[in-house]
Amino acid sequence: MSDNNTIRMSRVLCDFLVLTLIAIPLYVFHEFIPPVRRGFYCDDESIRYPFRDSKVTRQMLIVVGLLIPILLILATELFRTLAWEKKCETEFKTYHVRNHSVHRLVVRLYCFIGYFFVGVCFNQLMVDIAKYTIGRQRPHFMDVCRPDIGYQTCSQPDLYITDFKCTTTDTKKIHEAQLSFYSGHSAFSFYAAWFTSLYLQARLFRPLFSRLLLPVIQFLLFGGAAYVSLTRVSDYKHHWSDVLVGAIMGSAIGVFVALFVAEVFKRREIPSCGPSNEFGLIRMDRPDGVSNANGNGSNTVVSTQHVIVSEVDPANQRLVQSTEEARRDFFQAV
Repeated sequence: MSDNNTIRMSRVLCDFLVLTLIAIPLYVFHEFIPPVRRGFYCDDESIRYPFRDSKVTRQMLIVVGLLIPILLILATELFRTLAWEKKCETEFKTYHVRNHSVHRLVVRLYCFIGYFFVGVCFNQLMVDIAKYTIGRQRPHFMDVCRPDIGYQTCSQPDLYITDFKCTTTDTKKIHEAQLSFYSGHSAFSFYAAWFTSLYLQARLFRPLFSRLLLPVIQFLLFGGAAYVSLTRVSDYKHHWSDVLVGAIMGSAIGVFVALFVAEVFKRREIPSCGPSNEFGLIRMDRPDGVSNANGNGSNTVVSTQHVIVSEVDPANQRLVQSTEEARRDFFQAV
């Protein structure tokens, strides 16, 4: 039975307003708030690495890190709508905006992509709070700043130097060199990997063309996040502990947003009309000894361990049942 749902434009506008309010502090941090100025020990080798260009730039990370999850969400919802749900149209909600019908695909994309962007803002806000509050120097700080005290010579290695001036003129690099903890690249890449992986696990409730396809996609997401994180250490942009904390924080926020904000596993929308065999036999865990028939004439035959779902004619059903009986007789004999 259809369930009519009216979408109020006031609620949509409120969503965008909340998202904007979350994003405003990010602009304030980057434009108006300087990081905490910390001193250093002149013999600290951890901040004397040379400056290197990033293998994964901030612009590259933003484009790829946003584009891949959005494309995967779009592909997943299109696949569900056009392939899995064609025979179950009446089981899903219908939506309306001011007496105009809105396809459920549009509503789903709005919800899941919107939740993803909310998590992006949460994640970046946590990153900026840590960066500007702690002000840890990057591994290439001395090369970028070249302070007037303790750079060329280190006559007092036990002296914590706070009264210094940078002799270089690139203020942007000097500013960035004091934002090491914790890694924003690492946090964002692991946030995107966790959110997208959990979303895919929830929404693709049936095996795809191969049982390995979904795990491979998820592995590639985490592999990409790990690569981005490791480059931050090899490029001397972060200390290893910055990258580790970034990965932990990004993972925690990704899991939190996916499970408790987007509630992806509560929004699985598994139809009861039964899947078809368009992509082969589908194995799903079900209680023992359950059999069912849906309104479309397809039959569900349940084995002792798994349910095998397929649209079969009576002859094929008898074949499957005979196979199950033979298997049970074999195990009883053993």
